[in-house]
Amino acid sequence: MIEQHYGDISINDALLSSLESLLIGHTLPEQAERLVLNCRQMSYYRHRQGLHPIEIQFKRESISEPWLIVFFASFSYPNDNSTSVEPELYFHLANRWFYQPDTGTTDLSHPEVQEVLSAWVNALTRHLTRNVFDNVQLSLVSSFN
Repeated sequence: MIEQHYGDISINDALLSSLESLLIGHTLPEQAERLVLNCRQMSYYRHRQGLHPIEIQFKRESISEPWLIVFFASFSYPNDNSTSVEPELYFHLANRWFYQPDTGTTDLSHPEVQEVLSAWVNALTRHLTRNVFDNVQLSLVSSFN
């Protein structure tokens, strides 16, 4: 249902299972082309404590193709005076780049970036399997005509 391999990057079975369960738990239009999954702990917005918000975007080339993970992103308040969150880590699997505000954009194939991605994916897997997000929304972004 979700593609596991993105070049030299593989998504672990536990995360795939969690993501697939979330997709299966929603009624998706057959013509769905692109989806976005948002996972939040609302205490982060109220008290700036807790897990940072996560966004995962999916797409597929046709209704018979598996879902591809376009990107993983996490967000945070950039400083104490900020009123909105901004990307803090952005792993764009489809275009093979990584963004972090203090270092900018780099290729996803760098060993250091792959280490960060691996640690981040492992943490996300734990959060999803433990159901620690109190607000999980799956939204349709676009459909095939």
